[in-house]
Amino acid sequence: MRAVLAWKETIREQCVYDLAFKPDGSQLIIAAGLRVLVYDTADGNIIQPLKGHKDIVYCVAYAKDGKRFASGSADKSIIIWTSKLEGILKYTHNDSIQCVAYNPVTHQLASCSSGDFGERDVLIKRWPRPLKWEYFRSLLPDVSITMCPTCFKMFHSEDYELLVLQHNCCPYCRRPIDEPN
Repeated sequence: MRAVLAWKETIREQCVYDLAFKPDGSQLIIAAGLRVLVYDTADGNIIQPLKGHKDIVYCVAYAKDGKRFASGSADKSIIIWTSKLEGILKYTHNDSIQCVAYNPVTHQLASCSSGDFGERDVLIKRWPRPLKWEYFRSLLPDVSITMCPTCFKMFHSEDYELLVLQHNCCPYCRRPIDEPN
């Protein structure tokens, strides 16, 4: 039995460190250089190069439901991306990220940095299921986000300020917003 080449792509980035298929097989994500590259597996066309990391991307992983995936980088950050290829959450470790993996049952994301490796043990930091849209953290520099000091929900700054001015409370928790001293 011989393998048949479906498609071939020359990655012009520094190096390919990791790759993962979307669970339905329709996309392939590749950790290459400073980017995450998203390909359509049917024809090999690049759907979109994702920018968000400031250093080499070492690892990628898809959630079993295919609704999100994660990327880890030497910039010490992990970005969780949606199926619409939007970064919805970014968090950091103290050292460069070496691996990420989704639990196929609970959808928890486990991540490990180079500083987590000890002489005889490996410490894996577990994170709960990715947060809903109201916790969105913008990766775009021109979009401002505000957080309610009471419930810690994040909102688009203009929307939040308008609702606070109209109702003098957070639009989510409805607790009054104290005025600065």
